[in-house]
Amino acid sequence: MKIRHWLIGILLTLVTLTGQAAEQLKYRAVLQVSEDSIDKMVLALNSARNLQHTFGPENVDIEIVVYGDGITGLKYYAPIPIADKVKEVTTEGVRIVVCEIAMRSHRLRPSDMLEQVRYVPSGVAEIVDKQTAGWSYINP
Repeated sequence: MKIRHWLIGILLTLVTLTGQAAEQLKYRAVLQVSEDSIDKMVLALNSARNLQHTFGPENVDIEIVVYGDGITGLKYYAPIPIADKVKEVTTEGVRIVVCEIAMRSHRLRPSDMLEQVRYVPSGVAEIVDKQTAGWSYINP
């Protein structure tokens, strides 16, 4: 009888711990945009919003890493739908980072870009760092 109570106690403890671990799960996704394509940029921005709607904004960290020719879609004179979507997703917690190497190679300055973006020394290195830390990699 005591063994039975002991086993029930252990099972209840395991169920409680499993439930707590599931509640603490936070998803992390890094999306890549490296092409000069408005369609690719829109796809990345929409994918970020879809992730937030699926998991809940409080349960997912999202970073869009833009490098190479992809940075041209984030210039301050970006088409209105892009500028509006960038403002919207960054307000909702999505981080958009631009590669400083690509900025130099395209002869761009931060004043040339949408104000919501942030900068990293290397876009490719940022993606590698995120993947090494366990982030899910998405190339829309």
